[in-house]
Amino acid sequence: MSQSAAAGLTTTGAQAQTPDSSIDAPIPKPILSTARLIIRPYHLQDAASMSLNGNSAAVAKYMHLTFPHPYTIEAGEVWVRMNIASPKPSHFAICEASSPDTAIGSIGLKLGNDTASHTAELGFWIGEKYWGKGYMTEAIAPFTEWAFETFEGKDGQRLRRLFSEVWSGNGASMRCFEKCGYAPEGIMKGHAEKNGEVMDVHLFGLTKADWEAKK
Repeated sequence: MSQSAAAGLTTTGAQAQTPDSSIDAPIPKPILSTARLIIRPYHLQDAASMSLNGNSAAVAKYMHLTFPHPYTIEAGEVWVRMNIASPKPSHFAICEASSPDTAIGSIGLKLGNDTASHTAELGFWIGEKYWGKGYMTEAIAPFTEWAFETFEGKDGQRLRRLFSEVWSGNGASMRCFEKCGYAPEGIMKGHAEKNGEVMDVHLFGLTKADWEAKK
Protein backbone atom coordinates (compact mmCIF):
# COMPACT_ATOMS: atom_id res chain seq x y z
CA MET A 1 0.00 0.00 0.00
CA SER A 2 1.32 3.45 -0.84
CA GLN A 3 2.10 5.91 1.90
CA SER A 4 -0.61 8.32 0.80
CA ALA A 5 -3.27 5.64 1.13
CA ALA A 6 -2.03 4.28 4.41
CA ALA A 7 -2.33 7.66 6.09
CA GLY A 8 -5.78 8.09 7.58
CA LEU A 9 -7.36 5.12 5.81
CA THR A 10 -10.67 3.93 7.20
CA THR A 11 -12.79 1.18 5.66
CA THR A 12 -16.23 0.08 6.72
CA GLY A 13 -15.46 -3.62 6.36
CA ALA A 14 -18.88 -4.17 4.80
CA GLN A 15 -20.42 -4.42 1.38
CA ALA A 16 -21.77 -1.19 -0.08
CA GLN A 17 -25.48 -0.88 0.56
CA THR A 18 -27.88 -0.01 -2.24
CA PRO A 19 -28.76 3.64 -1.59
CA ASP A 20 -32.21 5.23 -1.58
CA SER A 21 -33.04 6.67 -5.01
CA SER A 22 -34.92 9.67 -3.58
CA ILE A 23 -33.39 13.13 -4.03
CA ASP A 24 -34.30 13.76 -0.38
CA ALA A 25 -32.48 10.66 0.87
CA PRO A 26 -29.42 11.22 3.07
CA ILE A 27 -25.99 11.07 1.48
CA PRO A 28 -24.86 7.40 1.60
CA LYS A 29 -22.18 6.41 4.07
CA PRO A 30 -18.72 5.99 2.52
CA ILE A 31 -17.23 2.58 1.83
CA LEU A 32 -13.82 4.06 2.70
CA SER A 33 -12.12 7.31 3.54
CA THR A 34 -8.59 8.69 3.44
CA ALA A 35 -7.04 11.85 4.83
CA ARG A 36 -8.50 13.94 2.00
CA LEU A 37 -11.11 11.81 0.24
CA ILE A 38 -14.15 9.66 0.72
CA ILE A 39 -15.51 7.06 -1.68
CA ARG A 40 -19.23 6.44 -1.34
CA PRO A 41 -22.25 5.08 -3.23
CA TYR A 42 -23.97 7.51 -5.57
CA HIS A 43 -26.80 9.84 -4.59
CA LEU A 44 -29.27 11.27 -7.10
CA GLN A 45 -27.98 14.80 -6.49
CA ASP A 46 -24.55 13.69 -7.82
CA ALA A 47 -25.78 14.07 -11.41
CA ALA A 48 -25.09 17.81 -11.36
CA SER A 49 -21.56 17.61 -9.96
CA MET A 50 -20.75 14.63 -12.22
CA SER A 51 -21.75 16.80 -15.18
CA LEU A 52 -19.75 19.77 -13.89
CA ASN A 53 -16.56 17.74 -13.42
CA GLY A 54 -16.96 15.26 -16.26
CA ASN A 55 -17.82 17.75 -18.99
CA SER A 56 -14.24 18.23 -20.14
CA ALA A 57 -12.51 17.25 -23.37
CA ALA A 58 -9.36 16.52 -21.36
CA VAL A 59 -11.23 14.11 -19.08
CA ALA A 60 -13.06 12.43 -21.96
CA LYS A 61 -9.91 12.01 -24.09
CA TYR A 62 -8.82 8.71 -22.56
CA MET A 63 -12.28 7.37 -21.72
CA HIS A 64 -14.29 4.81 -23.68
CA LEU A 65 -16.97 6.00 -26.09
CA THR A 66 -19.61 5.12 -23.50
CA PHE A 67 -18.34 8.08 -21.43
CA PRO A 68 -20.58 10.96 -22.56
CA HIS A 69 -19.13 14.09 -24.08
CA PRO A 70 -20.59 16.61 -23.62
CA TYR A 71 -21.36 15.26 -20.14
CA THR A 72 -24.83 16.67 -19.47
CA ILE A 73 -26.76 16.58 -16.22
CA GLU A 74 -29.17 14.19 -17.94
CA ALA A 75 -26.29 11.84 -18.78
CA GLY A 76 -25.12 12.05 -15.18
CA GLU A 77 -28.59 11.19 -13.93
CA VAL A 78 -28.78 8.12 -16.19
CA TRP A 79 -25.45 6.87 -14.82
CA VAL A 80 -26.32 7.62 -11.21
CA ARG A 81 -29.78 6.01 -11.42
CA MET A 82 -28.30 2.89 -13.03
CA ASN A 83 -25.84 2.48 -10.18
CA ILE A 84 -28.35 3.27 -7.46
CA ALA A 85 -30.61 0.54 -8.90
CA SER A 86 -27.82 -2.05 -8.82
CA PRO A 87 -28.34 -4.71 -6.11
CA LYS A 88 -24.57 -4.93 -5.67
CA PRO A 89 -22.96 -1.55 -6.44
CA SER A 90 -19.45 -1.64 -7.90
CA HIS A 91 -19.09 1.98 -9.04
CA PHE A 92 -18.77 4.86 -6.60
CA ALA A 93 -18.43 8.62 -6.27
CA ILE A 94 -15.12 10.18 -5.26
CA CYS A 95 -15.56 13.20 -2.98
CA GLU A 96 -13.28 15.47 -1.04
CA ALA A 97 -13.62 14.77 2.68
CA SER A 98 -14.41 18.44 3.20
CA SER A 99 -17.34 18.24 0.72
CA PRO A 100 -18.84 14.74 1.01
CA ASP A 101 -21.99 15.75 -0.88
CA THR A 102 -20.09 16.76 -4.05
CA ALA A 103 -18.85 14.10 -6.48
CA ILE A 104 -15.57 15.14 -8.13
CA GLY A 105 -15.04 11.86 -9.98
CA SER A 106 -15.79 8.17 -10.10
CA ILE A 107 -14.05 4.88 -9.40
CA GLY A 108 -15.34 1.37 -9.93
CA LEU A 109 -15.03 -2.22 -11.00
CA LYS A 110 -16.14 -3.98 -14.17
CA LEU A 111 -16.45 -7.63 -13.23
CA GLY A 112 -15.05 -10.41 -15.38
CA ASN A 113 -17.07 -13.46 -16.36
CA ASP A 114 -16.71 -17.11 -17.31
CA THR A 115 -13.15 -18.23 -16.53
CA ALA A 116 -12.28 -14.67 -15.47
CA SER A 117 -15.07 -14.25 -12.91
CA HIS A 118 -12.46 -13.83 -10.16
CA THR A 119 -11.14 -10.67 -11.87
CA ALA A 120 -12.28 -7.09 -12.33
CA GLU A 121 -11.15 -4.12 -14.37
CA LEU A 122 -10.58 -1.01 -12.25
CA GLY A 123 -11.50 2.27 -13.88
CA PHE A 124 -11.68 5.86 -12.71
CA TRP A 125 -11.86 9.51 -13.67
CA ILE A 126 -11.59 12.76 -11.77
CA GLY A 127 -12.43 16.35 -12.66
CA GLU A 128 -9.68 18.32 -14.40
CA LYS A 129 -9.50 20.97 -11.66
CA TYR A 130 -8.45 18.24 -9.21
CA TRP A 131 -5.53 16.94 -11.28
CA GLY A 132 -2.02 17.20 -9.87
CA LYS A 133 -3.10 16.80 -6.24
CA GLY A 134 -2.26 13.10 -5.88
CA TYR A 135 -5.93 12.30 -5.36
CA MET A 136 -6.07 9.26 -7.63
CA THR A 137 -3.08 7.56 -6.02
CA GLU A 138 -4.74 8.27 -2.69
CA ALA A 139 -7.97 6.70 -3.96
CA ILE A 140 -6.68 3.70 -5.94
CA ALA A 141 -4.58 2.13 -3.19
CA PRO A 142 -7.32 1.88 -0.53
CA PHE A 143 -9.94 1.03 -3.15
CA THR A 144 -7.72 -1.87 -4.21
CA GLU A 145 -7.65 -3.04 -0.60
CA TRP A 146 -11.44 -2.76 -0.37
CA ALA A 147 -11.86 -4.67 -3.65
CA PHE A 148 -9.68 -7.55 -2.48
CA GLU A 149 -10.72 -7.67 1.17
CA THR A 150 -14.40 -6.68 1.21
CA PHE A 151 -16.08 -6.68 -2.20
CA GLU A 152 -17.95 -9.82 -3.21
CA GLY A 153 -18.45 -10.52 -6.90
CA LYS A 154 -20.77 -12.94 -8.59
CA ASP A 155 -22.18 -15.58 -6.26
CA GLY A 156 -20.21 -14.07 -3.40
CA GLN A 157 -16.87 -14.78 -5.04
CA ARG A 158 -13.90 -12.76 -3.81
CA LEU A 159 -11.67 -11.06 -6.35
CA ARG A 160 -8.16 -12.42 -6.87
CA ARG A 161 -6.97 -10.13 -9.66
CA LEU A 162 -7.47 -6.49 -10.62
CA PHE A 163 -6.30 -4.88 -13.84
CA SER A 164 -6.67 -1.73 -15.89
CA GLU A 165 -6.22 -0.76 -19.53
CA VAL A 166 -4.53 2.62 -19.99
CA TRP A 167 -4.23 4.26 -23.40
CA SER A 168 -0.91 5.56 -24.70
CA GLY A 169 -0.35 9.19 -23.78
CA ASN A 170 -2.07 8.84 -20.40
CA GLY A 171 1.15 8.79 -18.41
CA ALA A 172 -0.49 10.20 -15.27
CA SER A 173 -2.76 7.16 -14.91
CA MET A 174 0.13 4.79 -15.61
CA ARG A 175 2.14 6.38 -12.81
CA CYS A 176 -0.83 6.15 -10.44
CA PHE A 177 -1.17 2.42 -10.99
CA GLU A 178 2.55 1.77 -10.62
CA LYS A 179 2.67 3.77 -7.37
CA CYS A 180 -0.17 1.57 -6.08
CA GLY A 181 1.65 -1.67 -6.85
CA TYR A 182 0.15 -2.55 -10.23
CA ALA A 183 2.69 -4.04 -12.64
CA PRO A 184 2.92 -3.21 -16.35
CA GLU A 185 1.97 -6.47 -18.07
CA GLY A 186 2.21 -5.64 -21.75
CA ILE A 187 1.11 -3.39 -24.57
CA MET A 188 -1.65 -4.10 -27.08
CA LYS A 189 -0.47 -2.22 -30.15
CA GLY A 190 -3.08 -0.10 -31.93
CA HIS A 191 -5.86 -1.60 -29.83
CA ALA A 192 -7.91 1.57 -29.21
CA GLU A 193 -9.30 4.07 -31.69
CA LYS A 194 -11.13 7.24 -30.72
CA ASN A 195 -11.90 10.32 -32.79
CA GLY A 196 -9.72 9.00 -35.59
CA GLU A 197 -6.67 8.48 -33.36
CA VAL A 198 -5.29 4.95 -32.98
CA MET A 199 -3.62 4.31 -29.63
CA ASP A 200 -1.77 1.50 -27.90
CA VAL A 201 -3.33 0.06 -24.74
CA HIS A 202 -1.04 -0.53 -21.76
CA LEU A 203 -2.17 -3.30 -19.40
CA PHE A 204 -1.53 -2.99 -15.67
CA GLY A 205 -2.41 -5.77 -13.24
CA LEU A 206 -2.21 -6.87 -9.63
CA THR A 207 -3.08 -10.24 -8.12
CA LYS A 208 -4.30 -10.53 -4.56
CA ALA A 209 -1.31 -12.74 -3.75
CA ASP A 210 1.14 -10.10 -4.98
CA TRP A 211 -0.80 -7.36 -3.20
CA GLU A 212 -0.65 -9.27 0.09
CA ALA A 213 3.09 -9.84 -0.35
CA LYS A 214 3.67 -6.09 -0.76
CA LYS A 215 1.66 -4.99 2.27
